[in-house]
Amino acid sequence: MIFFAHGDKSGRLLARMLQKQRAASYIAKIRDSHKKIHYLPGDIQSTIRSYYESLYNLPGLTPDREGATNRTDIRDYLTAHLKCRLPQSTARLLESPLSAEELAGALKASKNGKCPGPDGLPLNYYKRFLKTLAPHFLLAFNSVPEGRLIPPQTLAANITLIPKDGKDTAQCESYRPISLLNCDLKLFSKILASRLLPHLTDLIHPDQTGFIPGREARDNTIRALTLTHRAQRRGEELLLLSTDAEKAFDRVNWDFLFATLEHIGLGPHLCAWIRALYINPTARVCVNGMYTAPFRIRNGTRQGCPLSPLLFTLALEPFLAVVRGSPDVRGLR
Repeated sequence: MIFFAHGDKSGRLLARMLQKQRAASYIAKIRDSHKKIHYLPGDIQSTIRSYYESLYNLPGLTPDREGATNRTDIRDYLTAHLKCRLPQSTARLLESPLSAEELAGALKASKNGKCPGPDGLPLNYYKRFLKTLAPHFLLAFNSVPEGRLIPPQTLAANITLIPKDGKDTAQCESYRPISLLNCDLKLFSKILASRLLPHLTDLIHPDQTGFIPGREARDNTIRALTLTHRAQRRGEELLLLSTDAEKAFDRVNWDFLFATLEHIGLGPHLCAWIRALYINPTARVCVNGMYTAPFRIRNGTRQGCPLSPLLFTLALEPFLAVVRGSPDVRGLR
């Protein structure tokens, strides 16, 4: 009864709930890359910032720097192995300017109550003042293919750390980073994702089931169980290999990603819109209620971005095409 009487008010009940939540996520100590444990707040912040700055600036994955991947080799690789392409008629349709209807649809499909990004503007702000904001929103983002950059403040992100169950909380790897992006950037990304999503089935092999319309992860689970039962019934030898890519979203090479988008036939406007999301983005990490200094991001698809799962799927497809076409990986026929 206390909750129903006071659950919507800022009282002791809410304060106790928040206190427990904050205590569970408090980082009292952290271990750096040299196995040294730090206890001082400033040292904890510095260690965590260094970890994530290194994660988003991996050697060999950062474009336009020493060790950048050879773009010619990437194009040759894609030409040799990736055969799917978007029809030119479809690509032209995806080039049209962003519309007020698409913005309204993205707003309607977005859930309220989400934490805002660094600018502090929640989704309700855009819903309440849509008529006033829409012309400015569309003008800004429709100018991107003409060479206008998205402001650095719009590309900034706040990273909140959620401890993983059963993990050593003194390890930086034991926290799940949640990136909070500005709502205007998420709406822009959602429009692009809505355009691209219906065409993924033409670009992605049926083996990939994640984030694809009409496909579910259980499809591959059922396929694996069926093949296992068949092998047992027929007395065939069978090997099932399960792999897990550590920090998979965070390790995507931007040169490779953009080359893949161009190779599959996306038009210059759509490529420019997507590329604009990755021109000098920054992030800062919230550690025990305090933010670290911001740092540049130079690899990976952005967590919290509606477009990121689709981009990751497209970036993964060339590798999977090589596996499927390899004479050394026969699989079951």
